[in-house]
Amino acid sequence: MSMEWNDYFVNELKRRFMEKYAGKPLERVFPVRETKKCYLIEERERIKLELPDIEKVRWNLLSSLSLVPGVGPRTEMKLKERGYSTLKDLMKHPRFESEASRILRLLEERRIHEIVEYIGRRFKMSHPLILHCAAFHDLDKFLVVDIETLGLFSCPIILIGTGEFRGNEFIIKQYFARNLREEESIIWMFLDAVREKEALITFNGRRFDVPFIQGRLQHYGIEEKFELPNYDVYLFSRSLVAGVPDHRLQTLERYLLGIKREDDVPSALIPDFYRYYLKTGKAALVIPIIKHNALDVITTARLFGMLLKTIRE
Repeated sequence: MSMEWNDYFVNELKRRFMEKYAGKPLERVFPVRETKKCYLIEERERIKLELPDIEKVRWNLLSSLSLVPGVGPRTEMKLKERGYSTLKDLMKHPRFESEASRILRLLEERRIHEIVEYIGRRFKMSHPLILHCAAFHDLDKFLVVDIETLGLFSCPIILIGTGEFRGNEFIIKQYFARNLREEESIIWMFLDAVREKEALITFNGRRFDVPFIQGRLQHYGIEEKFELPNYDVYLFSRSLVAGVPDHRLQTLERYLLGIKREDDVPSALIPDFYRYYLKTGKAALVIPIIKHNALDVITTARLFGMLLKTIRE
């Protein structure tokens, strides 16, 4: 792609958005609730998500002897031939007793974050056993998270999108900073939301969204931590989804959900579009950012549901 063509594309996209949303304030486009701290936008979708059977998941974990360091596939087969069928059986093994006991204690105490991290260190964070662990949470204890920023790490966050399940309804809440002074406010509102949850669902959030938020907490001297299991759809898709050109969110959205976005703002242009809003006060170029973020939250939730279906079958 030439620089001239790229500049033409950017300018044409801006022109279309300026024309489409000319003179429209955010309040006329979204169900905005204005707070003293920021804008809160709340919408609803219909998403049905079914978690794996918890007893089946517990058995899968208990029978995975290779969770214990030193137990590879061949050793696991030999142990099972000798009658060591589960981690509980390994409590009687002189070599593996200690580590098997540790894993069992984590399961008994439902320390799911530690279990997830343990499996990730033992295998990798995309391992299906981690996805199975979603069964340990109630559906309304998940929080889908996606952020929009003014650039890479150390830049401000301008929008935090969240999604939560209430029965068959999916509630999308977006915390939008009308100026950079409101960044700390949207972070505090996000922390209020995440305190009520047990697990996160993200797309590439282990590498980007969560570390980015933690970096901004440090920037503001906020000592609060949110150490929750993070079910990263991007990582699971790389292990479980084949036959797609790549594993980017919108590629999976197109191939797996049959959705092709129209008039979407590319993530790389979000900082430029938001700065235009700061400079002019006109919402024409920030409306697409909010729409883009809401779609990312919805797609992440739907893809998570599809991935869960693959491990139930």
